[in-house]
Order: sequence, then structure tokens, then C-alpha cells
Amino acid sequence: MSRYYFPPEFVAELRERLDIVEVVGDYVSLVKSGANYKGLCPFHGEKTPSFMVHRGKGIYHCFGCGVGGDAISFIRRIENLTYPEALQRLALRAGMDITPYEQARPAAGGGEAVPGTEKKQLAAVVNRAHEFYRQQFKRALGGRLGGYLKQRGISPSAAERFQLGYAPEGWDNLLRALKNRADLDTAVKAGLIVRKENGKTFDRFRDRLLFPIRDGAGNVVGFGGRTLSGAEPKYLNSPESALFAKRRLLYDLYHAKRAIGEQRQVFLVEGYMDALSLYLHGIDNVVATLGTALSREHLALVKRYAERVVVFFDNDAAGVQAAFRSLAIFLSAGIFPAMVVMPAGIKDPDQLVRELPPEKVREVLHDQVDLFDFYLGEQEKKTRGQGYAARLQVLQEVVAMLAVLPERSMAGLALRSVAERLYLAEEVVLEVFRRESRKAGGRLATREVAAGGEPAAVPAGPPSAVVDPEEMLLGILVRFPAFLDDFELDEELFSREENRSLWRFLLVCRRQGLDPLAGLAGDESREELLARYAQLEMMALPEEESIAAQALGDCRRQMKRRYWRRREEDLDREITACTDERLLTELLRRKMAIKSEYC
Repeated sequence: MSRYYFPPEFVAELRERLDIVEVVGDYVSLVKSGANYKGLCPFHGEKTPSFMVHRGKGIYHCFGCGVGGDAISFIRRIENLTYPEALQRLALRAGMDITPYEQARPAAGGGEAVPGTEKKQLAAVVNRAHEFYRQQFKRALGGRLGGYLKQRGISPSAAERFQLGYAPEGWDNLLRALKNRADLDTAVKAGLIVRKENGKTFDRFRDRLLFPIRDGAGNVVGFGGRTLSGAEPKYLNSPESALFAKRRLLYDLYHAKRAIGEQRQVFLVEGYMDALSLYLHGIDNVVATLGTALSREHLALVKRYAERVVVFFDNDAAGVQAAFRSLAIFLSAGIFPAMVVMPAGIKDPDQLVRELPPEKVREVLHDQVDLFDFYLGEQEKKTRGQGYAARLQVLQEVVAMLAVLPERSMAGLALRSVAERLYLAEEVVLEVFRRESRKAGGRLATREVAAGGEPAAVPAGPPSAVVDPEEMLLGILVRFPAFLDDFELDEELFSREENRSLWRFLLVCRRQGLDPLAGLAGDESREELLARYAQLEMMALPEEESIAAQALGDCRRQMKRRYWRRREEDLDREITACTDERLLTELLRRKMAIKSEYC
């Protein structure tokens, strides 16, 4: 049997590709419950569901038996697999090629592992290029670049937040900055350097404002460049490589995912500048496609964080047609998207926020229509006054989209709307739907769809009426990691070593700017810590920062009182066993001092 070594970057990419709701849903019947999915725990017998799955965070936790973790730990536990076996199983599911990792071994003598992949070299060169472009950006601010940024309303602080770069004029600036032949060859593979058949090499990006594109873990994997000289194309992306795949990347998702998760809504735009402009005007739950067609991989990413997807399209006939073409992709991913209705004379989100006052922008963003309903309305206009055959032809197109919906409960109301808008009998619509469903593999049970039934909801409720102050404190710090910057706590106040370990881990991650979940997930040696982290992520906690800060102080006070009570109980045992009068007097004095600490 083949053996594999999977490096950390492979595991990180695997986690980003997996939808934990789909992985767990193969074994557990899950229903929506707020921001989570809930079901009966597969690891212990229970009659009341206490098993929770959070799509956005990619974690699960059972409040009944305490198990928890990510998709990797779930598949290991439920299938009784080794760590490499679980990775192989899930990689196959995610469509990832594992052949480059076959027979790679950790180096002899306990040295570093040999990854057997070019991704690490590609990532290193892309990072060096990013540093180079950032330096060039700062040097060029006094010239044409600075004028362009001012014209677009991009302040220095905003440029820093997005870590914008600049590729200077000239054919070989980055080329000369790369130190050796190996870097040059890798830069060619990463698409930073273009090599012609005659061997001539030159920089891909020249005189362009560069937008760094990050993966879900925050690593820069490529660039999008906006011309400053009027050269074509206006926007130029890094080419596809082992590191950079446009169909699986969304611009600024790494920064936006927290806001998306909190608001449960994402705005999906078509360009970098649209995303940046919306952010500069206080709209931070926004991501952009990379100048490419919308893909199912894109939608799988946003579904992890958002319940509602709102799209912008250019306010013209071509924009409307682009919206309609995207609808089939949305429906195949189980999403009925909304669409922002642009005012007359406004073409895109960038123009919207730059030309309208903030209150009007808020009105426009709130003025959303269901894209499927909008599409049906246009089809109704198209067939109005035409014969039965024309309406049946449109029906065939509409039902073909609905037939691939992944959840059978989603199609019932939509089919009724189709029947009403096209003036057709429901029986006719359902018969066409049955036929299309069989073509799509019979994925929907049409009898249940016709009834428009929803699965029975599982009553939601807090897992426990009383929350331990140590767990609440850690949960708040997981939810609001910025509190760690100036929060002082003696780790002796924790009564359990597992809580002390997690406290130390959170401190290290915050000081080093690391994502705790990314550091835990996929690490076989830290599965217990991951389970604790998942439990804390799922806790019912204050959502407002001010209330959370107050609760944090309350938890610390309770922990101090419990700590001194434990000290007092220890002294009581010593006093009971003490036969030395002088020592007894000292122990009693200590007890009085302890009581003064918390009474």
C-alpha cells in the first residue's frame, strides 16, 4: 500500500475546499438551527439533538458527549481511520490530486519533512514578490500612482489594510530583484515572470497597481494588476498555477469572512476596485470574483460563512444577461441569490458609493430583489401574448435549473411561482419537473417537493443553563481575540490544565498574528485542543463587544473567588491534620488573609 506525506499547506487547502455540513451530512441528518446545523450525535445515543455543526468555521461539537473538531477529525472518528487515511479519503472527495505526495517521507534523523510539492517554493517566491511590490508602492506614492489613488479615494491607511503593491515601469524590475536561477524558474511557474520560446524573460506586471490575492488562510498566492498607463488589458491576473486557481479564490475573503459570518450576508461583486470601494464606505462583508466566471467552488466558499448572497451586476442589458447566466450556477449550489437594484445612471458599486450620499447608498443596498423572481418576471414579459408552445419552451429552461437543486425542500414554492408567472397548470409544471429531475439523476423526490414540505425543525435551545466562568472567558476570547491585547490574567486561576493550555495557545497566536483554528485544524497532535476550541466557538455568548467585555471582567472575578476558595479548602485540610501549635497559628493567619481576598 502506498504511503503519503501531506504537508501543512496541503491540509490547509483541503480544509478550505471541504464543506463540513456536507461531510457530516453523509452520516448525520442535519437541520438548520440559527447559524448552525443540528442533529443527533453519531458518537453516543441521545434522543434530544445536541450535535452542532458550523459551516463557516468548519467545525462540529456535541454538547452531550463533548467530542468536537473539524471535518478531518470527524471522518477519522466515525470511520476509525488513521490520520493519513482520513486525509486521503477527504482529498478524493474534494477532487485534490494526492499523487505528488506519494512515498515522500520525513527526513532521516528527525529533520524536517520533505513535502514532495512545488507549492512551498511557489509560495516563497510569491511572498518575495509581494515584499518587492510593497516597497515599490511606497516609493511611487509621490507620482502618478499617488494621483490615481487620490482620485479613487484610497487613503494610505486603506492601502496598508489591503497591502496594495505597485509593479514599476520597465521590463525587468522583479527579474533583477530575484537572486538566483532557482527563484527565476519558480517565478516563471508562478506566472510572475514570462519566458518566451526564444528564452527571453520579462516581468508580467509592469506599471500596474497590484491587489494581492490571498487564500482562505491569508497567504498571498497571486496578484491582480490594474493598469495605470492605459495598457490593455485593463486588469491582468496571475495565471493559473499549482498555487493560484481563480475558480477557488475570492478577493478579500480572508479579511471579510468574519463580517460575513456576523451579518450572515455577503455582497458578491465583479472587481477588486468595487470590493475596495465598498469597504472604504463601511461595507466590509464583500468579496469579488477574480475577473472570471462564477464557479461552484466560489459559492461553496461563501456558503460556509453566509446565509444570504447578494450580487451586483452592471446596470445595463449585458449586466442583466450576466445575472441570468449566473442563476443556474447559484441554484446548483442550493442558493437563491438576491440582487441589488442599481439607480439609473449608476453602473457599478464603485460609482455607487463615490457619487451618492451614504444614506442613499444604504437605501440602494437595502433595495434587493430575489434574482429568481426577477428572472421569472422577465420571462413572463417575454412570453406575454404568445402561445402555449412558447411558454412551454421557457418552462423547460426554468425547470432544468430547478431540477439540480441539492435540497428537495427548496423547489416547492419556486415551482408554484413558475406556474403562476407562466400561466400554466401546476400539474404540467410538476410533470416537466419530474422528467428533468430524472435526467439530473433523480436527486429530488418530486412527491415531497409538490407538497412543499420542510423537514421537521429541531427545537433550538442553550446546551446548558449554567456556563462555567472559565469556559465563558475562553469562549469570549475566542470570539473577540483583540481582548487578548491588554487582558491580564494569572493562569493559576484556571482550575483545569486543558483550559490553561488553551489560554497559552490563544496568547501565542495573538502575539504572532496567527489564526488559532488554522493552527489547530489538521494537526493530529492537537485534536483534543481542537475539540475544546470547537466547543467554545459553538457557545451561546454575547454578540455585542461592550457586553462581552463586561462579561469577561465578571468571569475573571468569579475565577479569582473560586481560586481563593480552593486555596482555603486546601488550608482547612492542613489545619485539620496539624498538631503543631505554632504552625497551626500560621495556617490560621493564612486562612484569614485568603478570606479577605474574596469576601
